[in-house]
Amino acid sequence: MASEYQQTTDKEIQDRVRSKYRASIAELKGLNFEELCFFVETARALGFSNGPLGPLGVLAAAPKEVLRIGKDLSASASYLLLVSREYDTYVAPFGLGLKFYTRFTDGTCVITTNFLSQPIHDDEEKLYKSPQPGSIAAAWKHHQTWVSDLTARGKQTKYHLSFDDFAKLAYKEDSYMLKPKSVTNAMFGDVGSMLLGGVIFGALFAAAILMFLLWASLARTLNPACWYVRDIGSIPLLPGLLILFAAIPISWFLARIQRTAFLYDGIGTMFHGQTLLPDGRGTISTKWLVFLHLPILPVRSYQFVEEVSNSSAQKLPVMRPLDGLHGEQIRETLWKFKWWYAIIALLWVGWGMWTLSQCLLALE
Repeated sequence: MASEYQQTTDKEIQDRVRSKYRASIAELKGLNFEELCFFVETARALGFSNGPLGPLGVLAAAPKEVLRIGKDLSASASYLLLVSREYDTYVAPFGLGLKFYTRFTDGTCVITTNFLSQPIHDDEEKLYKSPQPGSIAAAWKHHQTWVSDLTARGKQTKYHLSFDDFAKLAYKEDSYMLKPKSVTNAMFGDVGSMLLGGVIFGALFAAAILMFLLWASLARTLNPACWYVRDIGSIPLLPGLLILFAAIPISWFLARIQRTAFLYDGIGTMFHGQTLLPDGRGTISTKWLVFLHLPILPVRSYQFVEEVSNSSAQKLPVMRPLDGLHGEQIRETLWKFKWWYAIIALLWVGWGMWTLSQCLLALE
């Protein structure tokens, strides 16, 4: 079930959204966008309505969005919807970046993102999405060109802009992303990245669980009779270490051969960093193994250049792997998330000290 979209007039939410996305809103207004309304995207039962892994997605989104958890355990993220009257386009800043939406009278819907996401080119659904990682201005320029090209071909934009019309576009994209893809596409198309992403998800999730269980395994080695180990359970220390240190290289290798990046509720592979090429005709970004959107291990740096045109008059970015990692970009990414690393390290060490204390006290 796709998320639900509703307008909101809650003053507190509006203030929080303005504060959260102040820079993006100011830049969009400088590009002649104007405010239309505030809205809320709601996932029922903490995201279970969007799949069994939905709650992990809610947890991953929490630091980046204006999020509320309702009494019925629904998760609601709030946004500001802006519009361009000249190009009949909607845009709403959110945690990952921006999405520009334009709808045409024949049902065609074109979407441009300023972050890396799964491209869509579906002539049957008349749905097209082009990721253009980079600045807001660059993504908007690409979208303007795309809309102008389609208009020159005789298509007409939906000039009556409203929240209800935007909600239809959002529902259309959500439904498409949740729709099962054919086995043929899964084997030969970009959806193959989803299959590898599933294996990577399992390996990283198992590694995360083992990171915490290893404290119990160490406690078991020190005191096999400890009540904590007996009641909570553990695995032998050496096999646990072997599985842990095997899961990370396997994930890294699969991410290396994966055609693009793909996340399952914040776990898998994701691109971080955007460095302009010297000629300004593309960008460099680095693929990472990530857990809840937190970069864990760099996999490979890629050059993105627009080269391929298709029947929807859009240009898709072509990925070209670089020989080595982009060192400066990796350092910037690690520094950007330094406080999250520190918090997780403290939680892990704190959990370990408490676990060991339960068993070491039992020896006295």
